[in-house]
Formats: sequence, C-alpha cells, structure tokens
Amino acid sequence: MTLTSVLNYFLTFSITVAFVGCSSLKNINIPSEIQAKIDLINVQEDQVFIEITPPKLNNTEIVFYIPQIVPGTYEYSNFGRFINRLQALDNKGKALEVTSIDENSWKISGAKKLSKITYWANDTFDGPDGAQIYPMGGTNFEKDSTYLLNLHSMIGYFDGLKDIPYRLEVLSPETLKPFTSLPVFSSSEKNDVFLAQRYFHIIDNPILYSAPNAVSFDLDNIKVGLAIYSPSGKHKAENYQSAIQEMMVAQKKFLGQANNTKSYDILLHLMDMNDLQYFGGMMGALEHHTSTTVVFVDDMQSEELTQSLVDVVSHEFFHTLTPLNIHSEEIHDFEYNKALMSQHLWMYEGTTEYFANLFQINQGLIDAQDFYGRILEKVQFSSRYDDALSFTEMSAGIVDEPYASNYANVYQKGALINMCLDLIIREKSSGEKGILWVMQNLAKKYGTEKPFKDIDLINEIVEMTYPEVGSFFNMHVIGNTPIDYTTYFAKVGLMEGEVNSPLPGILFQNKQMPFFRPQANSDGVVQYVVTGLNSTLESLGVQLGDLFLGLNDQRFPEIKPENGDAINAIFTPTFMWGANKEFSVILQRDGQELTLSGTVGEPSAIVQGLVENPDAPQAAKDLRNSWMFN
Repeated sequence: MTLTSVLNYFLTFSITVAFVGCSSLKNINIPSEIQAKIDLINVQEDQVFIEITPPKLNNTEIVFYIPQIVPGTYEYSNFGRFINRLQALDNKGKALEVTSIDENSWKISGAKKLSKITYWANDTFDGPDGAQIYPMGGTNFEKDSTYLLNLHSMIGYFDGLKDIPYRLEVLSPETLKPFTSLPVFSSSEKNDVFLAQRYFHIIDNPILYSAPNAVSFDLDNIKVGLAIYSPSGKHKAENYQSAIQEMMVAQKKFLGQANNTKSYDILLHLMDMNDLQYFGGMMGALEHHTSTTVVFVDDMQSEELTQSLVDVVSHEFFHTLTPLNIHSEEIHDFEYNKALMSQHLWMYEGTTEYFANLFQINQGLIDAQDFYGRILEKVQFSSRYDDALSFTEMSAGIVDEPYASNYANVYQKGALINMCLDLIIREKSSGEKGILWVMQNLAKKYGTEKPFKDIDLINEIVEMTYPEVGSFFNMHVIGNTPIDYTTYFAKVGLMEGEVNSPLPGILFQNKQMPFFRPQANSDGVVQYVVTGLNSTLESLGVQLGDLFLGLNDQRFPEIKPENGDAINAIFTPTFMWGANKEFSVILQRDGQELTLSGTVGEPSAIVQGLVENPDAPQAAKDLRNSWMFN
C-alpha cells in the first residue's frame, strides 16, 4: 500500500489488501446462513439502513462485531464508528438488551430470542473521521448517483459464526447497476441477491453501484471486467479496455502456471478534486482476490489515467499470486478485531510491487531506462524510512509504532529486497532461476486453501535455493543491517550516472523534489524560493533564486501549516495537466514582479540515475539480460 498526499509534492500509488478467493454456493436456504439486507433507496442523512438476520442461536448472549482492522490496510480502522442506532430485536419486534463493549463490538443479551439486528451505516467519505480511512477501502453513498460499498465497513459478523454462509440482499435505485465479483443469486431492477461462502467472502468482494459504464472481455483463460464511475461522465470504460488487455495478457504470460485466476474485476471510482482533498489527495487501489477497488481523480487526462491504471492494477493483480496462493495462517484465518499479523510483508507487498515493475520491462511495456529509474527511485524513497528495522519484526507489529509510520517502506525496500533475492538466485543458478521461480513453486505446494506456518517460510525458501539466500535473509530481512544496493547494481553492470529523466509534472526538479523550497527571509517571512529547474520551467525563463508567488493568477496564501490545504488546492491540478495545457507562474526577481507563460510540454531534467556501465564484464551483462528478460 503505497500512500502519499499531494502536500508532500509527489504521488505514489497502490494500496493493497490480502484476501482469499470466493466460490459460489450450491445450497441456498440452509439453516445456518446469515441474511443481510442493505437499503440504498431510502437513504436518510447520508446513511443507509441495514438488517442482519442470524440463524437460530442457542447462546444466552452473543457478540456482534464490525471489523477493527482488515487485511492489507495494516492499520486500525475501527469501522464500527460508522455504525449508528444499533438495535437487537426479537421476532415480535421487541428490543433486546445491547451493551456496547467498544466502538466495534456489541454484546446482545437474550440471544436465544434474537430475530435480527438493525442499524444505520454512515459512509466513510464524509462520515465521522472518514478522512482517516483510505478512500479505496471506504464507502461512498451518493443518493441515486453512486454507491461504493466496501462491505467491511457495513456488514458485521457474530462471534463464532464467521465461517457460515451469508446471503446479501441489496435494494437499489433502478437506474443503478451493481458491479462486483460476489456471486449473484438473483437480480432485478431494484433488488439484487448475492451469496458468500463465509464472512471473509463478504468483505473480499466490494460492490460498485452506478449508471452502466462497464466492459467485460475474455482473454487468455481469464474473464476481465472494468466498471467506471466518472462524476463528469468523460471517462468511458471502453476507452481503457485495450490498455487493460495488454497489461493483463503480459502479466499472465509473465506469471506462467503460477496464476490460475478465472476472473478479475476492476471497480474504478473517480472523484472530483475537491472531494479528493478531504483525504489529502490520496489515491490508489485496495486489493481483493478477484477484484480491486481503485480511486483516482476525475480531472485526470486519459493518458495519465491509463498509465496510472496500468501501474496500480498490475500491482493488485499480482496479489493473485501472493497472498492468494501463498499466505500464512494469520492471513487465512484473519482476526478482524485483533491485530495478529504475519511476518512476511516483504513478500505480500514487496514481491508484488517488484513484479509489478519487473514484468513491464520483461514484457516490453517499458524500456530499460524507465525500469532503472523506477528501481533507483525506490532506493531514494526508502531512505526516508528507518533502514535499521528488522523487516519481519516490522511486519508482525505493523499496526503499532514504531512500525506503523514505516509501513510505506514495504513498497520501497520490500521491492528492493526481492530484487536482491532475485539477483542472488539468478547469479547462483547461472540465470536459470529467480524469485519468480520460488513463488511459482510455493504456489504449487500451497494454494488458496492451504496456508503455510509463518515461522517456517524463510527456511523453506532457503532449502529451495542457496545458503547465500539464507545469509541475506538473516542479515537484511530478519536482521537490521541496511543493504548496500551498489553491490547488487554492480552484479548486473549498472552504476550511477546522468540521465534525462521525465518528471511527474511541472512542480518538480527531479522525481522527489519540487523546484522550490520554503525559506524564511530576513524578516522571518517564509517564501518559496526556486532552487532547481526542469525543461519546461527553463523554456519559460524561470531562474534560480526567483521567488515563486503563484500559479495561473492564483497567489499562494501565507506559507504556514494552517494554509496547507489552500496551497495544496493550487498545486494539485498540475498533476492532471496535459502536454498542451497553457499555464503561467507568478514570480518575483530582483524586487520586480513578473508573470511568465507557456505550455506544459513534457517536463524533464538531467538527474543522477542508473546507467549501464560500458566496462562491465560480460558475466554482469549476461546476468542483467537474464534478470530483465528471462
């Protein structure tokens, strides 16, 4: 889950959840099912009404839960805070005694008489403290327009009854249609019934209700669906079909027999820029086993949205390898109201993110220099985090400090750990094997319904490979010794040198740093001073030392933390500007104010990057070729 706000001047993507796949039910009206009903028609105060009907209970009391934490978000979400007016009723409609244990759980007395539980669910997009929930993992209720339903914040479970089937009925406006991987039992204009094998499958299959804007296609033994909600209506699903097809064909080819996914659905929920600011500009995706929810801004140009979908959804689809086919007992029997985490985020997120980049060079979707830039960027971003943390300890304790604030490093150093393992294995096997080979074999041994023991995985990988792999794990993954990446780059004949690097927008002097820095003048007033340039700014005539006062006739307010949102609102649109977009910058130079205008073009800058060493030995060149193309 790579998560970053625009206020930090760069956008990274991909947030992921690890779940187990779903299968349809053969028995419909079995006595032990739980029935759940969601009313999307009679919405009140931006809340929806929900009924939960359990099977006949023999308990004198029972606890009802809404998840505190769900797999892959790796933080306490406390979804129970979005639940209001919860009641437990007997079959005559009489209220039973309900005691709130905490904000996520309720004890029901007289459970033998329990007929149903009713409550109202607020959406996370504008509910209490909703900004703390990743939008791709939240809920949005826009009456008669769209409903994004990540069901872990709406549907709960009873103590001891997580493994019995659910029957979910949704009442919805007839103009809206559902898009989901959840098996459909029946469907009509205003009523849809879905089936889930157990509670896990309820929350593993989000639902997007919106006006029809979807495509479905078959490719290479997999059925793919893409549904889009676009507030402006300008983004049509069919316009992105070819890019998704090319990406997923390449992914299936890269994975080989390690992937046997039969269907995959992409639910893309686009948001207005102002709405996205509620989440600090957060965008990305939340992974499920046969689908993913994706949130981006509706103002994106189609080219930018296409590349963002490829980068983000490719990461999510690789989760069909791990943790779908390769996961520990902690993932398989997840405790939604207790933090029992696996040690292996280096694999669940690190391997996934590594493959999401490696497959693109392997299958010819990007060129070598782009791939090298992505790798070096991860080295640079990982330096922002504590490099002396044991990755296995961090993973097991990820929901609490000091580990929680280092979570995003699983997408940086986690991917780099896999790169190093890949190079060690390839070097020792003369290029014949790599980390993909390891994952393919683990997938054959385990699979969706057979978890491994957390403590055994690393030893098993070492036994499959080489002692040097064990040394690396002990030193850099279990241990806390930082990795010297230059050693691994040298193995494949790479070194640092100057490259002309494309930039994510006109705000940057390199992929990490904006072209300006806040500096206080002699009077103590903080100003933005130009400290670096890119090709677009140079063509405008911007100079080092200029004071940066505003963009497109919008002047920055006083530069202080409380004005961060207002400043961010000026910066954020630049990430959606196309090459032909005209813009202007307001500057002050030598006491004179001036406005410079031009077009965005394709901003780039000469930066330090990874380049191929022409003097590298042939063995290093051969290993590089094996690494990227075999």
